[in-house]
Amino acid sequence: MKEEIKITIDSRHLIGEELEKYCHSQLQDAMIQYWEKKIYSFILDWISDTPFIVQTSSGTTGQKKEFHLSKEAMVASARKTCDILGITSEQTGLLCLPVDYIAGKMMIVRAFVSGINLLIADPTGTPDLSLYDKIGFTAMVPLQVFNLLNTGGSLTKIERLIIGGGEINTELEKQLSQLPNAIYATYGMAETCSHVALRRVNGPEKSALFTAIPGVHFEVDERGCLVIYADFMENPIVTNDLIEFIDTHTFRWLGRFDNLINSGGVKIVPEELEALLSKTTGLSGAFIGMPDAKLGSKLVLVLEQKDKTAAQSGILEELKGTLPKHHLPKEIFYVEELPRNASFKLDRNKIRSLLR
Repeated sequence: MKEEIKITIDSRHLIGEELEKYCHSQLQDAMIQYWEKKIYSFILDWISDTPFIVQTSSGTTGQKKEFHLSKEAMVASARKTCDILGITSEQTGLLCLPVDYIAGKMMIVRAFVSGINLLIADPTGTPDLSLYDKIGFTAMVPLQVFNLLNTGGSLTKIERLIIGGGEINTELEKQLSQLPNAIYATYGMAETCSHVALRRVNGPEKSALFTAIPGVHFEVDERGCLVIYADFMENPIVTNDLIEFIDTHTFRWLGRFDNLINSGGVKIVPEELEALLSKTTGLSGAFIGMPDAKLGSKLVLVLEQKDKTAAQSGILEELKGTLPKHHLPKEIFYVEELPRNASFKLDRNKIRSLLR
């Protein structure tokens, strides 16, 4: 059984020196793997007197940038998550995300706040859950969830699972809806100290809408993008996420403003079309804008070679009754595999380069 690390908020006051000494010894141990050493380095950073941590954004939706996050804000965010999901010291948590990213760091902060026993696992694309009988709470990215579902890794031993870092496609959500545990999609970013909204993806509370966590509310700007206000953040955050604004605490995520395709004056959100494609045909594909002399940008659909058995005319016929007017692809292309990034998001630039 993997060694458990007991991290509680009291550890900083009651056994702070022992915790610091332990982390230093782990860092000097030649048998400790590099990914583990990063965990102990962060704990030392966390229990230090510095009031902030330096965080780099993931870069999955734009250029990477470095900024300071206050530890006070991180604790406030962690406490809200623990309260909402009922995470207590009697439970066991699992850290299987890299601590380079805010999601990994926040699992450790939640352990400090709640007092859960924190298990650690190599943050690979397919975390090894075989060592554990039951996991009270963990966070994963869609790629890890997808791999576990398709390699026999038992997700059912996780009581509460939050999934972030990328959208959950229709096919994956359909699989998750059959599981008995509590599974949530999260919305957030490094700048907001992890998620500011949750969406249940299975069970009787299943919803297509994201709901704000306590102390958070939303507005929408002139582009139709989400603006976030949180009581633990000094300033509002203007995002590039296109949303359907329901009210100040609820929204439906549509896609990224960066990915918006302007085809002959018609503005197209590719993520919406991709969800409809999956729901209508069962296929997973990417809608891409390609340069066109007449339209400025021509809408095309890119599928993987494994889906080539589905006739193009048949796909287009199925989509005609589903897609809005002027949203049918002009052409269908096939690639060996749709490129994705570490967060399992479609890498649209790489996909576009494959078509040139």
